[in-house]
Amino acid sequence: MSELMDPEQHQLVLAEDIDQEHLHEHEQEQEVEHEQEEEPEPTPTATRGRKKKSLVWQHFTVVNGPGRMKRACCNLCKQTFAYSDGSKVAGTSHLKRHITLGSCPMLKATDRDHQYLLNSGVPQTATQTPEASPGERPAKRRYRVSGFSGATFDHNLSLSNLAKMVVLHDYPLHVVEQPAFLAFVESLQPRFQVHDATSVEAEVLSLYHKEKHNLMQVFGSIPGRISLAISLWTTSQTLGYVGLHGQFIDSDWKLHRRMLNYLMVTSPHSENALSEAIEVSLSDWNLKSKLFTITLDNNCSSHDIYSANLRDHLSNKDALLLKGQLFVVRCYAHVLNNVAQDVIASIHGIIYNIRESVKFIKASPSREEKFAEIALQLEIPSTKTLSLDTTTQWNTTYSMLCAALEYKQAFNLLETCDDNYNEAPSAEDWRKVEVACVYLKLLHDSANTVNNTEEPTSNIFYHEAWKIQLELKGSVQSKDPVVSSITKEMYDKFEKYWRDCSLILAVAVVMDPRYKMKLVDFSFKRIYGNEEGPKYVKMVEDALMELYNEYVAQPLPLTPAYVEQQQQEVADGGEHIETGITTENNTVSNVGNGVEEHENGGDQPKEAQVDDMDVKMEVDASEAPVEGEIEMNNNVTIQTEDIEVNNNVSIQQMEEDGNARDDIQPAAPIASTGDGLLDFDIYLSEMAVNQPKKPELEQYLEEMLQPRTNDFNILTWWKMNSFKYPTLSKLARDILAIPMAMAGGGTGLSVFGAGSANRILDDYRSSMRPDTLEAIFCAKDWYQFMPTSVPEPTTPGAMALVQFDM
Repeated sequence: MSELMDPEQHQLVLAEDIDQEHLHEHEQEQEVEHEQEEEPEPTPTATRGRKKKSLVWQHFTVVNGPGRMKRACCNLCKQTFAYSDGSKVAGTSHLKRHITLGSCPMLKATDRDHQYLLNSGVPQTATQTPEASPGERPAKRRYRVSGFSGATFDHNLSLSNLAKMVVLHDYPLHVVEQPAFLAFVESLQPRFQVHDATSVEAEVLSLYHKEKHNLMQVFGSIPGRISLAISLWTTSQTLGYVGLHGQFIDSDWKLHRRMLNYLMVTSPHSENALSEAIEVSLSDWNLKSKLFTITLDNNCSSHDIYSANLRDHLSNKDALLLKGQLFVVRCYAHVLNNVAQDVIASIHGIIYNIRESVKFIKASPSREEKFAEIALQLEIPSTKTLSLDTTTQWNTTYSMLCAALEYKQAFNLLETCDDNYNEAPSAEDWRKVEVACVYLKLLHDSANTVNNTEEPTSNIFYHEAWKIQLELKGSVQSKDPVVSSITKEMYDKFEKYWRDCSLILAVAVVMDPRYKMKLVDFSFKRIYGNEEGPKYVKMVEDALMELYNEYVAQPLPLTPAYVEQQQQEVADGGEHIETGITTENNTVSNVGNGVEEHENGGDQPKEAQVDDMDVKMEVDASEAPVEGEIEMNNNVTIQTEDIEVNNNVSIQQMEEDGNARDDIQPAAPIASTGDGLLDFDIYLSEMAVNQPKKPELEQYLEEMLQPRTNDFNILTWWKMNSFKYPTLSKLARDILAIPMAMAGGGTGLSVFGAGSANRILDDYRSSMRPDTLEAIFCAKDWYQFMPTSVPEPTTPGAMALVQFDM
């Protein structure tokens, strides 16, 4: 056996299972204990217990050692290994390694004569070992390997997996032309032929179009709207690229984020570059009518969108809700990054000195030891370790400053005892570092919250933003010149973000049943004061009500669960069909509550009452209705024989905003039981009709807050309450899906490095064709959400246990 085993040989294991071997070892331990109990002083030839079953004993013999010790002697090379110290058995794992890993020198010489057929896995005839007796067949070493012995080689499948590997791991296309790669593939499967990079590129494009078709079907079935996140990429040339991601919540209330397009633009910073890219993407995916918001990174200014024709064009067609007030969202991660960079810039010179000081100490082990001795002498209790920062990751700069701050006395003492070091900051400098770390911690904690959230729904960002806004507003008015100077630039940038996005942040947190309007009222009064705060709260309430009314005006589709429920009730005899929606020729009305079902007016009316309905109803009190009927929009007809409708109360008042009220219990069906109380049944029906019903939004806000538990999941809550709030849940679905940050949890990007420096294409990517580059970027994003596993063999008996002897 050679020193370096073939890849297939690395899969070989001894025929005995590991659990079986452990059982044998345990039995051997019991044998030793039994021997000690029966014979305190065993003779060298004494053997007790069951026969050893492990195959390893075909290559080893137990011999006596000093005292009560026993050792295992290799039959080939005569080396001895620990086996038993008289009270405990050492096991056989080290003995197996001696044989299987080629450690035995005699086996090394013998294995040179053994050649294996790699393709079939069948070994050649074994040669006789040196220690075998004349005429005796040598002991065999049995191995087994799991594999697809009968599987058929599929060239197309292998090429597809190769293309996925290139996409997922950012390999260059020409990797398939490199000699080392070709040799590796040849060793695995000689029949797999990769012609050149062009064939891999064609396969990547094929995979892209296939997955795009599947994703378009998903987008066509999403129940709500979709929000876009837009980023700009620059190249070493004058060209640029616009990346567009779509974020939405599916029918199962799961948050999803997918890349839609990666489009080249000739003038990335021109006024119309973004609007043209958005228009192309929406048309490409048939999403013009489903666009909700657009989130921009720090490279995009709001002016680019507001000045484009796209926004006005969509607003004129009533495609944007709330007249486009929520249309443009600024990325929270980039705002944090910019504000943190302002803090770092305010003490740039001091940070340079600290960075050089850390470099000086880390330059040699002797300096590190000397610095550690100084820290020990000064009794500094810090457990932090000095480390250099990465300039593109501001959190590493924060960590470097925090650690250096705790060793500030050691830096000062080092400067006095080492003539080569003169970079220690002054006392005033350390004071500025302390203040800077206070506000960097504020940003750092907020960024960590966003980073560590698996499903970053929009409601979580209000909690972070309002606390930072409140802190900075108070700090900028501080009488401490160090505090005010550091926080001035911070407050100016963050206040602009708060002014642009506080409305959408507030609407999002209202959709959180743990806070609703209560947190908005509390936080606005803290930020603006008790006099100005209520004005801003009223703005949020008015905008929320206007947005809700726009959703009320939209028709409520019949949900799949409701359709299934109706079908089940019909299958059960049609006894409890509660609510319905009509089409042009069909009318489904309440049956279970005394309202019967009509189809083309073919059935006779029954006594009826009006309960919760998912359609908006209106009765003109000035016109006398047809006897026994109430006409509704959408061609819904409800029989009301024996029911008198109060002319002062319309059904629209009862069903205002098209919402069902959950807390009104359905009245009992009008069915005479022979007790003479038919008039009472009619009275109950009239009460149900005349009972005014609150809008869903009003009812939702009046209910008690949900407990603030750690395991609360807002998407699960809305999923469970979507039938209770059919209209409001549609609004919540769209609001919660807004991508408030383009980095953080669920995106694969870090909030701490959300700057523009990370969005520069290298020369190789820049030289690619735009369609190929788009296919690679999009396919990589899509495949991250798909399992990559080896398919099971399709041929019978393909999975085999290959055993061969040596």
